[in-house]
Order: sequence, then C-alpha cells, then structure tokens
Amino acid sequence: MNMTEQKKPVWQVLAAKAEKEVRQAQLVLAEMHQRKEQAQARDEKLEQLLVEYAAQLHAVQRRAHSTAEAGNYRQFIGQLQDIKNRAKTEISALEVDCTDARKVLMAADRERLKLEKLAERARQEQARALELTENRATEAQSIIQYNLRQQLGRS
Repeated sequence: MNMTEQKKPVWQVLAAKAEKEVRQAQLVLAEMHQRKEQAQARDEKLEQLLVEYAAQLHAVQRRAHSTAEAGNYRQFIGQLQDIKNRAKTEISALEVDCTDARKVLMAADRERLKLEKLAERARQEQARALELTENRATEAQSIIQYNLRQQLGRS
C-alpha cells in the first residue's frame, strides 16, 4: 500500500470523528437549551404564585384577620422569593452553559470543515496520482507497441 492510499482512509476517519463530535456538541447544546427553558418555565410559575399570594395577602389585610394568618402569607411569599432568586441564579448559570456549549459546537464545526477540506484535498491528490499512473501506463504501453511495430517493420 503506498502513501496516497493510506491518506484517504485516515482523513475520512478524522472527518467522521469530527462529524461525530459536532453531533455530540449539538446534543449538549440542545440539552442546555431545554434545561434553560424548563428553568424559565419554573421561574414564570413562581412569578405567578408570587402575584397570586400577594393578592391573597392584600385581600386578607383588607378584611378582619389575625396577625398569624397575614404572617403565614408573608412567610410563604418570602420563601417563594428565595426560590425565585435561586431560579434566577440557575437561569443565569444555564445561560453561561448555553454560551459555552455554543462555543464548543462552533469550534467542533470549524474542525469538521477543516478536516472535510483536507479529506477532499487528499481525495483529489489521490485521483491525480491515479490519473498520472494510468497515463504513464498508457504511455508505456504505447511506446512498447510503437517499438514492436518498428521492429516488425525492419524484419
């Protein structure tokens, strides 16, 4: 096996590996987006709960109520706000993760493109080498035939 025959499979294997890495990076990015969307949905539900309980507290405060009842609403609203703050922190972290995953995907895609170009160049070089070999064989065959005709013509 000569060198040009070895190059082709190596570049193809590297390009296939790069393609696999791109697909993996796409999956990671999709997962990060999904996790971020879920966190945003939880945040929206928490916001709705905060609005509902604030309205209920306001309604309790308008009517005759015990301080314990109003205190319970305030305490629950405080807990919801803590949870909402953690949800915001989670969303921010997931946004960073999405950005990082997008960068990894872009780098993997650049590598894939580079390797595909190198694989294509190797295929072209191999095709040129094969064509050159075939042309040389054809020329050699023509020279042999010419020499044979010349020898037969002299005899």
